[in-house]
Parts: sequence; structure tokens; C-alpha cells
Amino acid sequence: MGHKSGLAKRLRYILETCQIACNTVTDTLERGEFPLVLSADHSSAAGVIAGVKQAYPNERLGIIWIDAHSDMHSPYTTHSGNMHGMPLGAVLALDQEARTLLGTSSNELPLAAQKQWTHLKELGGIVPKVLSEDLILIGVRFFKPEHSILIDKLGIKLYSVEDIREKGTEFYTSLIEQHLQWCDKIYLSFDVDSLDCETVSQGTGTPEPNGLYLNEAIVLIQTVMANPKVCCLEISEVNPVLDDKGNAMGEAAWQVLEAALVSECGVRS
Repeated sequence: MGHKSGLAKRLRYILETCQIACNTVTDTLERGEFPLVLSADHSSAAGVIAGVKQAYPNERLGIIWIDAHSDMHSPYTTHSGNMHGMPLGAVLALDQEARTLLGTSSNELPLAAQKQWTHLKELGGIVPKVLSEDLILIGVRFFKPEHSILIDKLGIKLYSVEDIREKGTEFYTSLIEQHLQWCDKIYLSFDVDSLDCETVSQGTGTPEPNGLYLNEAIVLIQTVMANPKVCCLEISEVNPVLDDKGNAMGEAAWQVLEAALVSECGVRS
């Protein structure tokens, strides 16, 4: 039976999926190809990132996370138990450090869930996969107070939608390149809930207002993908069942994907 605790919903099955993602991404990179991952639930990112690190165990990995949420929870800190809120928590392996920094008590997990969570963190054989200073959050605008504290105390860079609009995409992509200059490889994640749900679509699991406009996201993805260090792209969380505008979110994701592919092909041609 899969673990049914409300603190780590469907953890066993997500672990199995992440193991497959990890091995597939590693195999793709070892063939000299570019892994483009189209995922549903964003929990898959824990496996995808593990696969990148497994392929490049001795290289420093940077993460650019374009999302409405920071996804830094663990089963020990979660309020909802939803695993899509934990992929960065898994790759950063911040369980104990987060509890210490926050000075809070943690959720009590059954032994089976503890083992499964540990296994998830250890996918790819390296813990942690990334240093907190090599993580950049873009567009995050909905997070619990404890995440704000963690982001500040761990020195994680966070660029808001307002930041991007005020100074422009080119300014911030230049900052990102400078900040990740010591990284050898970069994993790029684009969650469609980073888009503004009021002007684009509600077609995702956790839509949030005041996000990126579609044209802003396209320019951002094109510019970031022009960096030759980007070795993997994941686009996640399109849910047509929840779309209030037909398939508007799917179509928006397709435009972002097209922009990414044009940029990627140009860099590697």
C-alpha cells in the first residue's frame, strides 16, 4: 500500500515516478541530448533534477525556478501534504536545517513515510543536489511566512513579477547569469501557474493572480534559454480540466515551449 498520511500524499507512487524521471533524464544527457520534460504534477521536478545531477555528479548545478510558489516544503513542514509543494525541499534537503532556522516543531511522520522521503532526497546518489545560493526563484508571489524566512536566511535570490516589469527581462537575465556564474549546468523549470491566471487562464492546479503576462514569460524563457549552461527544461502543471477558457493554458504553454525550442536550437546549432 502507498503511504496514506495527509503529510505526504501518494508519496510511494511519486517516488516511483521520480525514479523513472531521474533515470530517463540521465540517459538522455549521457546520449548528448537535451531533456525537455513536459510534466503534470510538479513533484516530478525532484526526479528530473536528480537525473541532471546523476549525469553531472562533479559539476555545480544551478536552478532557475519560474513559479508562483517556492515549493520548498517537506513532509515535516507541510500544511497540505501535497507533494507538488515539495520538490525543492527534496533537492535542497533542508529538513533539519529548515526546522532549526524556523525554530518550529515538525510534523510527526510514520516510519514508512520517513524512509520514502529519504529515498526521494537520495535519488541520483547525491544529497543535496543544489546549494541554496545556486537557486533563483522568479515570479513567486504566494508562499507561507516560513518560506519567506527561509528564502531570506538562506540567501536565495527571488525576483518578483514587479521586479521584472520595472527593470526588464534583459536586466534580470544578466543578473541571473552573474549570480550563477560559478555553476557548470543549469536546470530551468517553468510552472504555468507563474502566468497571470486572470489574463491567461485558470487551467492549472493552483492558479494565482498578478503573475507574468504571456508575452513576458515568452521573452523570459527565450532569454534564459540562450545561456548555453541550461541543460534541461521542464514545463509543468497544465490542467485542461480546470481551464476556464477552453484550452488557453495549454496553448500558452505551447507558445512558451516554441520560444524555448527556437532559443535552444539557436544556441546549440
